[in-house]
Amino acid sequence: MQRTALLALALLSVADWRAVSGAPCEDPNGCEANFNCNKTLEHDQVPQASCYISKCERAIQDHVQFEFNAAFTYLAMGAHFAQENVNRPGIAKFLLGAASEERSHAILMLDYLNKRGIPLKPKNARYEYVTDPVIQDRLNKLEMIDYKDALTQALNMELDVTQRIYHVIKACEDDYHGADVFTNPILDEQHHGVRNLQGAIKTFDNLVEGAEANPQYKNYAEYTFDMGVLKGEIAV
Repeated sequence: MQRTALLALALLSVADWRAVSGAPCEDPNGCEANFNCNKTLEHDQVPQASCYISKCERAIQDHVQFEFNAAFTYLAMGAHFAQENVNRPGIAKFLLGAASEERSHAILMLDYLNKRGIPLKPKNARYEYVTDPVIQDRLNKLEMIDYKDALTQALNMELDVTQRIYHVIKACEDDYHGADVFTNPILDEQHHGVRNLQGAIKTFDNLVEGAEANPQYKNYAEYTFDMGVLKGEIAV
């Protein structure tokens, strides 16, 4: 009985080692097979997708387009405030910079896929001129957005993107490289942006407090805030 127990313990230890180390195993759904690291490729089969977790890859594929959509929304708002008849260079600079940041996040995700030989799916790579009247109306409203609403919409977008990135990280929790890429720098930048925007909105509210009945004072307070953003005195 003692010999049987020792043998069972030894077999259990070997099984644990194989699972942890990713050693090949007989179960096609276990061990290394989960990571799609196929080491039996012939020269005529290269290149092809390798060493990835399917649910992580699907989550990233679905998220890339959302990052680009957020970038385009920031771009539309930034272009509005950069116009001469609006002339709010501070928030325009912030919004255009936010567009670049969201685009850089998408590029990081594309780079992750490229390292594994995974092409971007056509549904996420196709961008066409908007003809849907509902979407056109939403974009047109961005051209008339006021200062406070722009800050609030930016905050809501950052919160939405952050929540979605958490879902990507959850899907990639077994892909240590993927989870690391999306935790830092992407998730760190998201929380940094959320904190700055909440503080900026509070500062803006303090400046315009009581100015609703005096449009000239409100415009001056908005201008003062915008100059603070432009000079880096107010973080957004």
